[in-house]
Amino acid sequence: MSVPPNNPQRPRWLLDLEKWEIQPYDQVPREILDTEGYGIVSYTWGYIVDPEKRAEDIPRGIFWDIPATTKWPLSKAREVMETIGTRYVWWDWMCVPQGGKPGAPESGMKPLTPELKTVQGEEIGKQLHIYTNAKKSIVWLHSTSWEDESALRTLLRLRLPHHNDHDPTVLQEYLEQAESQIGIARENEYWLQSGWTLQEGALLDSTPLVDGNGKTLHGRFIDSDQAHVIDITIPVSTLAYGLAEAYFIQNQGHESDSTRPSTKFSHLVSKRPNSTLWMRRLLKSLVATGLVQYQAECPLEILAGKQSRKFGVEKDSCWALLGALRLEGVPVTYDKNVTMDEVKRVFLRALFDKYDWGMLFLPLPEFRIEERKVERDFKWLDVADGVLLPVSLFLVESRTSPEDEWPPKRPIVTFSDNDDDLLHIKAHAEKKTVVYRASNDGIFWFRHYRQDSDGLRIVSPKEVVFAEDKLLRNAGLLPLWDVDSKDGVPGKRCIALLRFNSQASGDQPAYADFGGMIDVWGLGSEKVEVSEIVVNPPPGYSLK
Repeated sequence: MSVPPNNPQRPRWLLDLEKWEIQPYDQVPREILDTEGYGIVSYTWGYIVDPEKRAEDIPRGIFWDIPATTKWPLSKAREVMETIGTRYVWWDWMCVPQGGKPGAPESGMKPLTPELKTVQGEEIGKQLHIYTNAKKSIVWLHSTSWEDESALRTLLRLRLPHHNDHDPTVLQEYLEQAESQIGIARENEYWLQSGWTLQEGALLDSTPLVDGNGKTLHGRFIDSDQAHVIDITIPVSTLAYGLAEAYFIQNQGHESDSTRPSTKFSHLVSKRPNSTLWMRRLLKSLVATGLVQYQAECPLEILAGKQSRKFGVEKDSCWALLGALRLEGVPVTYDKNVTMDEVKRVFLRALFDKYDWGMLFLPLPEFRIEERKVERDFKWLDVADGVLLPVSLFLVESRTSPEDEWPPKRPIVTFSDNDDDLLHIKAHAEKKTVVYRASNDGIFWFRHYRQDSDGLRIVSPKEVVFAEDKLLRNAGLLPLWDVDSKDGVPGKRCIALLRFNSQASGDQPAYADFGGMIDVWGLGSEKVEVSEIVVNPPPGYSLK
């Protein structure tokens, strides 16, 4: 059987559930695609794959090997697929070429030919289009039965407690119990552990959840008759943002957004004495689940969710998220000659090309990266692994004036995906980038976002005078956004440029070390103009 030509906007094959055979997309009757379209299923079978056996009763027309599983026969899968409600489905187990590892004939699986290996990468790379063009979908939670009480059912019903009846200590106990239930739910249901389903859930947030037998459960946020993916993420996100707000109030002494009053829940939690460290650790734990702000095009939240997800192939830690991050045209390769660092460079370059300054809503890292039981300094490639948490969790003040230019003419930021792994900040044509030199007398207030091994933290004059902070006192400040005024002093959200040197020799660009995001009120007048800044990852001296 020949391989159909590639179309980057649609799948090569669909599975006909009625005839139990795979068909090229172009051979599916047009009237069926026009009326009912095709369906998709999100599931996790990697943990029950039996690579030493080939599946029985595979659909006709497949000309590569399909591995067996130790639990679900294909007949059961077919039965659940039929609950989608479409005759044709895209099921990657059948529609993406599978194969054994080269040089491992004992597995019983034939390795893919070079042609099919290329096809495999092409089909993986187009999942954004495959998922968004599907008419119907289900998430198959085959480790779960809705007939039984479970931590996942508890998670779906999770609500903030009624504040009138709780003191801060009771609220802390409630949050700890909620964290425990989330952990148990993730331990018991493999769909909440997989790296691939991190993408699929983000793309399918309005998709019904069905259990191992294809049954549904009552929902809360979209349809009371069916629980959907969003029924999982909203409760966890609500807890995380309430907790972040509580830490902000406790740390700063006021709400984070004067136009949006904080919940009484956040105010009560903030009154728990000696709870700063607990809040930071719990917030870090919630974000690492990948369930906070669990939707497409939230790059830093999606990347942070990688920390607790499992990938059968290391390179999938990048490739499995292309769709959720809306990264199109990125070539997917599993070539063993292409290193993991090279994959991360391509991935990170695509992220900066799409999200620009949105990729730098990051804190200053004050911790070392553990890699193969050896600690090292932070590298830009670590952003691709989600080791830094998004500072947007703190709901920091922001202001958009009607007269603001849109889109704003900020400098251009790009990631160099060659071996130097540097950020480049360049001014627009015939313009200069303005960098302020921190003035000890000019700073009225500041809020610097940092991350240590316990999670995000805020450093401000409540903790240290700006002039006495050894990291910031000689920093450059690159203003990018406005924030609310304080006592009539305008505020700017900036990137802190540590060791900023604008006196490079000849035509060389200025250079600095990345210092994370900082809000500053009272920049002062001392400033320089540069055409380009090369930004290094933060060096080890930034550690406490």
